[in-house]
Amino acid sequence: MDIPFRYDPARCALVLVDVQNDFCHPDGSIARAGQDVSAAVEMVPRLVALVDAARTAEVPVVFVRTTHDESNDSVAWLNRRAAGPGVVTTQATCRTGSWGAEFYKVAPHLPDEPVIVKHRYSAFVGTNLELTLRTMGVESLLFTGVATEVCVESSLRDGLFAEFFVSMVADCCATYAPELQEGSVRAVAKNFGTVVTAEELAKHWSSACQALVG
Repeated sequence: MDIPFRYDPARCALVLVDVQNDFCHPDGSIARAGQDVSAAVEMVPRLVALVDAARTAEVPVVFVRTTHDESNDSVAWLNRRAAGPGVVTTQATCRTGSWGAEFYKVAPHLPDEPVIVKHRYSAFVGTNLELTLRTMGVESLLFTGVATEVCVESSLRDGLFAEFFVSMVADCCATYAPELQEGSVRAVAKNFGTVVTAEELAKHWSSACQALVG
């Protein structure tokens, strides 16, 4: 099987965005705020299996996590949905050092798996993600995680603008309403990159492993 450039283990990295308790766990802050996290709960086992396949094929796995505290809770950020500066003084989700900020059911366990800490939607804003990827020789990024239309899509778009090939692993992304998931997948496929499934990637990577053995 010919392996497309984007999914070649020698060229790509699997990027996990915000697979954390507050975003995914039924007891996390998002669920407590009334959002339906069932899609994230259902998605994560597929993601765990994909991470295992990536490690077997020696595809780099990059973990991205969000944290918030007083050092990065700017007035503009806290009032991003308001008409102007307000009285909001904190953000409850993924507080630095909290249980909610910890990874949910999938975490780095190899010594060379990077963890990128971000404070905004995009994993490229205010982080060393681009430098890390360039140093690793990565050319193509396969995005997974939550929420699809927010942090995953924001990171994917910025990945393209940083001159990486970008793809969304649609069945390893999740959000809190089906229409938002569908809209984001369509937007990526039309304007930004390719859309692929975990099964398709696993097949490509299995083929690459067999070719090396052969």
